[in-house]
Amino acid sequence: MSRSDNERLRDILECIEAIDRAEATVRRYPGDPDVAKVAMDAVQRRVFTIGEAVKALSRGLRQRHPDVPWSDIARMRDLIGHHYYKLDPQIVRATIGAPVERLRTACEAILAESVGEDEDKA
Repeated sequence: MSRSDNERLRDILECIEAIDRAEATVRRYPGDPDVAKVAMDAVQRRVFTIGEAVKALSRGLRQRHPDVPWSDIARMRDLIGHHYYKLDPQIVRATIGAPVERLRTACEAILAESVGEDEDKA
């Protein structure tokens, strides 16, 4: 059974929370290169998963929200998945922070909008 757009949006939000936890762990152990490496691996996996979820969202949802950089997110997934040897931790770090916060805000808004539509139908 295929997952709904709302389930995929919640998956994205769960991944963003995991990225936050990885970044918090690095801040807790600032001088430990092993912690930084494990955290970066975790972040890359979650960014990959976010890209997979984005690619699986319906075309209609993506078209209704053109302000979200869906294709940029999908390209980052492709970079991680197919061009791992070109991957620069600084590039991955650039995908977290403000871009992830914008994605979080967009996903939360889309889900809230969906809940409002469901309430209108009831």
